[in-house]
This record gives sequence, structure tokens and C-alpha cells, in this order.
Amino acid sequence: MSEYSFGYDPTDDTSDLGETNTQQPQGPKWFREGLEKLSGQVSELKAENDRLKAAQVRSQVEDTLKAKGYAPQAAGLFTGAPDKLDEWLTANGGALAKLPDGEQQQGETVTQQGPPASTVPADGQEQMRRMQEQGTQGVAPPAGTDNEIAAALNATNDFEAFTQLMKSHGNPYDWGNS
Repeated sequence: MSEYSFGYDPTDDTSDLGETNTQQPQGPKWFREGLEKLSGQVSELKAENDRLKAAQVRSQVEDTLKAKGYAPQAAGLFTGAPDKLDEWLTANGGALAKLPDGEQQQGETVTQQGPPASTVPADGQEQMRRMQEQGTQGVAPPAGTDNEIAAALNATNDFEAFTQLMKSHGNPYDWGNS
């Protein structure tokens, strides 16, 4: 080999024009195997994409059915495009189950009736109730808006009226001893 051969050996058949990739042979077989591998990966990705798109369409149809008052399980019966759902409901809506009147629509806020459920264990609830009662004894809750309270404070002429107003709005401080 001459000093100016630049890595080319005319007797070497596996020369790849200066690239030093001697691990994998180059050629049609290698190219076909690579394409098959890539084709398999593309097929897997396409199948996953199709599955995700179908799930998204089904979810959209379920939401639309629920918004229109139908049971969302009817989405399994509908096989068309979501924009054709109204036509399908016109033709087949009579056979579908309706949602009960009290069922919440998706996206609505649920307002709780009554006091919130307690997270205090049953054996500590009585003690919690007593502590709450002790914290509010002799103190009235504030009455009126901030503007009403400010107007009432401005209307007080003497210290006695101020003290009475403060106590009536829930301030436990004894203003007469200062």
C-alpha cells in the first residue's frame, strides 16, 4: 500500500469509500433488512396512532351524547364521524337510553348540599365540636359588608358607641379597659 492510498486497498472488496463501518456489510440484503425493520416500526406507530385517534373520537362522541342527555355507553353503537352524530341521533335516538334527570353533565361544578363530610375520626368529632364552641363563645359573627361597617364606624360619636359597635361585629377585645 502506498503512502497516498487514503485507505483504499484495491484488493479489498468490502471497501466503502473511506467509511470505517466494518461491522455491517453494505448491499441490497442489508438495505432490505433495514427497510423491513423501519417498515415494522412505522406499522406499529400507525397502529398506535389509529388506536389513539379512535379513543379520542369515542371520547368526543361520549361527551356529546352526555351533553344531549343520552347515556355515554351509546358511543359504542355509533360508527360514523362525530359531525354526523346529530343525524344518527335523529334516526336512532328513540332507542337509546336517556340519562337520569339528576345526573351531572361533564364539566359542571358539583355544589355540595349541607356541611362538608368530616375528615375527623368518629372518636374525635365530639372533642372537635367542643373546641369549635369554645372558640366562638361570646363573639358574634361580623354583620354587614365592609362599607357598611366603615360607615357605622364613621357615624360613632363617642367611645361607648365605638365599643358597642366593635362588640356587635364580633370583636372580643374589651375596649373599656384601655
